[in-house]
Amino acid sequence: MALTALALFGLLAWETIRLFPSGSPELSGTLLRNAALLLVALLIVSASGWLIASRAIKPIAELTEAIERIGHGEQARLEIDRGEILGRLQRGVNEASQALARSRNRMQSELGRTSVELADKNARLEAASQSRARFLAAASHDLRQPLYALTLFSSALRAGENDPAKLTRVLHIEECVASLDHLFSELLDLSRLETGAVHASMADVRLDEVFDEVSRNFRMLAESRGLRLIVRKTDVWVRADRTMLTRILNNLVSNALRYTDEGGVLVGVRQQRSGQVRIDIWDTGHGIAPEHQQRVFEEFYQVSHEHARGGRQRGLGLGLSTVRKLAELIDCRISLASTPKHGTVMSLSLARGAPSTQAHARDAVDIPLDVSGLRVLVVDDEVSILEGLRALLAEWGCEIRAAENQSDALDALAGWAQAPDLVISDLRLREGRSGVEVLRAIAGHYGQDLQQPGFARLLVTGETRGDRLGEIAASRIPVLFKPVSPQKLREAMLAAVFACRTRRFEPRNDAR
Repeated sequence: MALTALALFGLLAWETIRLFPSGSPELSGTLLRNAALLLVALLIVSASGWLIASRAIKPIAELTEAIERIGHGEQARLEIDRGEILGRLQRGVNEASQALARSRNRMQSELGRTSVELADKNARLEAASQSRARFLAAASHDLRQPLYALTLFSSALRAGENDPAKLTRVLHIEECVASLDHLFSELLDLSRLETGAVHASMADVRLDEVFDEVSRNFRMLAESRGLRLIVRKTDVWVRADRTMLTRILNNLVSNALRYTDEGGVLVGVRQQRSGQVRIDIWDTGHGIAPEHQQRVFEEFYQVSHEHARGGRQRGLGLGLSTVRKLAELIDCRISLASTPKHGTVMSLSLARGAPSTQAHARDAVDIPLDVSGLRVLVVDDEVSILEGLRALLAEWGCEIRAAENQSDALDALAGWAQAPDLVISDLRLREGRSGVEVLRAIAGHYGQDLQQPGFARLLVTGETRGDRLGEIAASRIPVLFKPVSPQKLREAMLAAVFACRTRRFEPRNDAR
């Protein structure tokens, strides 16, 4: 259009020049008028072009903006133009926006419903888990009471029996009791771990001391089965909870011996460049098939027991699950490598510990080699357990007094001029009393403090509740979990009496 206006201006100018002589006033005026007309025409043409272009571009810009909004998850709607092609585009964008909005609403509704269902399922699973933990805790406590009494009576019966036939029957009873003890121990461990009653107390641990304990626990068992148990000496220290690490190793060595018919078990240590320490437990047993190797650490999962030694103690499939959970508590990584018919190696990786520089030298102390002659007060509200302990400790040569509650315990002390050598109390007594309260009352009877009394103390319990176990931890009193084998009871009694007598000889750093 602008070119047309320019052409028209040129034509007018030519005609004007041709009609008027050069330099005439009429020529100048005419040219000015024509130029003004041309300028007006150009302005009109430009304005018209701008308006036409704006009307053409605006719908395209609106389409672009609408598509961008839809792309960002927003809803958009366009006014429909009269033009056929542009109108079809606008209607298509509107329909797409509505379809996407409906789809998004359906997805949000489905997601909300799924989230509610998932939260409900999680709540039910959590409630079921807590219910199972409470059931296991209650069952472990209530069922272990008669089992503990049975353990005491069978041990006392064997100690006083010389007839071979009767002794054989007693040994069979003890095997059954040991099997039940093993099953309940697995349940108790699971219950305590699931209720959060177990907490790691990390420290620098000398591995050789832990290895010595494991060796003592299983050397006789290995020899009775014609197997070799080799535990390598080491001067390595690790960072761990000593009790938990000992339980892990005890469990792994026990499993290794159970599934080994020939050869033996080797326990050794390797220090790694990464600063980690690796403990390996090798056995020459039947091995574990590849399809079972990852699942053996699951709860209640069991590989075939047809090759297990001592088939009466099959267990519940909780041993390695407990090992895994304990390992997590002490920041220990556990791995397994096994070849069927050739054996298995279990490996534990722990952080390296710092050797302790604290001196361990102490003055000589009269360490009892047995428990005979010890004055022992036993407090338990289960009459069967009291009678079982009375019979067993009498066979061991102890002077024993028994009581069912705190009042009876204080009355029983009247016949002794001095405090007893050892007080063994159940943790949970009737009338809401606890063994810690009884021990505190006995210490007060002699004008002593519970933290440093003049007598040794032991608590025995089947309890798994976190608050109860926290009470024990705060009191720093040694605890045994029912049912306690006679061997463990004797060892705990000796250790408690030894610790008490050692404490008397330790020098005091009194402030002056």
